Amino acid sequence: MFRKLREKINLYLYDSRAIVLSIFSSIHVIVSIAMIGVLIYYYGFPHSEESKAHLINFIEYSFAFYILRYLVKIVYDYNPLVFIRKTWFEASLVILLLVEGISLNVFGQLLIPTIFESVGFEGFADVSNIFIQLFFMLYVVNEIFKNRNFRPWLKVHPGLLFTISILMIMFMGAGLLMLPEMSVIPGGMSFTDALFMSTSSTSVTGLSTVDISTLLTFKGQIVVLFIIKIGGLNTIAFAALYILIAKFGVGLKQHEVIEDFVNKDSLLNTNSMFGKIVLWSTGIEIIGTFLIFILLEPVGMFADTGDRLFHSVFHAVSGFNNAGLTIIPGGLMNPLTADNFLLHGVIMLLFFLGGFGMIYLFDLFEIKRLRERMKMPWKTINFGTKISLYFTLGLIVAGALVFLIFEYNNTLENTNFFGSFVTAIFESLTTRNAGFNTVATEALSLPVTIFFLFLMFVGASSGSAGGGIRTSTFAVICASVVSTIKGKPNTELFKRSINNDVVLKAYSIFVFFVLGNIVGTFALAITEQEALAAGKFTFLDIVFEHVSAASTVGLSRGITADLTVGGKYVLIVAMFIGRVGTLTLAYLFGKEVLSKKYKYPSGHTMVG
Repeated sequence: MFRKLREKINLYLYDSRAIVLSIFSSIHVIVSIAMIGVLIYYYGFPHSEESKAHLINFIEYSFAFYILRYLVKIVYDYNPLVFIRKTWFEASLVILLLVEGISLNVFGQLLIPTIFESVGFEGFADVSNIFIQLFFMLYVVNEIFKNRNFRPWLKVHPGLLFTISILMIMFMGAGLLMLPEMSVIPGGMSFTDALFMSTSSTSVTGLSTVDISTLLTFKGQIVVLFIIKIGGLNTIAFAALYILIAKFGVGLKQHEVIEDFVNKDSLLNTNSMFGKIVLWSTGIEIIGTFLIFILLEPVGMFADTGDRLFHSVFHAVSGFNNAGLTIIPGGLMNPLTADNFLLHGVIMLLFFLGGFGMIYLFDLFEIKRLRERMKMPWKTINFGTKISLYFTLGLIVAGALVFLIFEYNNTLENTNFFGSFVTAIFESLTTRNAGFNTVATEALSLPVTIFFLFLMFVGASSGSAGGGIRTSTFAVICASVVSTIKGKPNTELFKRSINNDVVLKAYSIFVFFVLGNIVGTFALAITEQEALAAGKFTFLDIVFEHVSAASTVGLSRGITADLTVGGKYVLIVAMFIGRVGTLTLAYLFGKEVLSKKYKYPSGHTMVG
């Protein structure tokens, strides 16, 4: 009965289907662009009550249009139920808009903020409004670009695609942070500071020229939170996303660059990789938010339940994405959190997971793989996972021991045994990827500072949100050195032979990273020569600052805010290159040879 009725409706609507959907599609693009502009203007600038009311009316009319458009698409679809199942996300948003619209027009208030307020989350009611509208803005942007023909320009080098995406996030974030309502700075944040903050958030570094806990407004902090999430996700999900884009015609010859983000074995299984990464990362952040919320004592700035929840969300996202940014004045050294070692442990676990590498987390903890290893005990974790796991644990232990030995009578002098143990592991871990700190970095002894420079240089694991040369690169170089000393013809690690191409790539990354830091430090020595001459900065300060920026770590010896404009741009470039990757840029600008099937006569020279 229903099927026959639907067939009659389809036949009746067939002639008008194309023109109606085309009209709605054209209006949709115009409304979407206008909607984005209005939301930016609404949240970014101060308004009178009258202008605010007009903007809210436009937003409500735009929402009404989206609801109408979706209903029209259902009516004109040949199989409405299948269409709703396929567009479940859009359907969920439309239902949310309908419920909120009815609640506002019938009862005079929005439903979701009212629910938050009724259970004690008064401060989080405003957060929910902004999150819904920012989330909807992302949906609008997605709708504008969805189903467009990108074939002509998608056939590009993957390094260029990744570089462009990072640059777009950086400059869009800077533009938003410059808006007057994003900070308490009169006239808004300067372009240099906004770009620095946006680059630090996008590259999930954590360095900042302004105190985001006091100088950024609530709106500005939410913008930083979104940039961190997008920047971190852009990094760890790039390879999977690029494989999907490769359906538009990207050749397999470019997969060599993709392997800088994920291992080769995972390239054939990435159809659902992007969704899996989003699901796992969001799940870990939700669990982290819950644990941090429980561990934050409801006093002072955390007394309001809503404020405590927002702090929990921010630090869970910042922690897992290895950003190291905090909205707590003084960071984790604040008196309210300084001795909360369980909180330190949760945040430490978050940035450990974020810096470990999503591909390796799947290999270790995915249910399917755990069952396989239980049924077939001879099956072990993948070779790449072994490198990431064992070298990460080794570096953590080494860093913690060095910290305990040299800081026991220094920064740990008034800390109990448990606190000293947690702090040592925390500092060892954060130096490799996160940028949070529970002791003053400038107060560390010289041996610890030098060892921390080494840990920052090595960095996190491949395919993670962290930076540095990566643990895999360090592992391959170490294996190569050992094999050379033992006179072995091949580089061996964990009873596996490593291809010479991989060894050469590891050494190339190492050399590029060393040269990049030398050039960057030289540039800082020029831009900060007055501060160096006056004794305001030391040479160790600028070396530490640049290595931290290039490795996207975010630790500082307290000089970031006092850098000259030129010095800030040096660090912006360092953070950008650290996020994109030196080898990726080398691939991007290097000239590809026409043929690799030749070999010059052998040459010999003395080395060492």
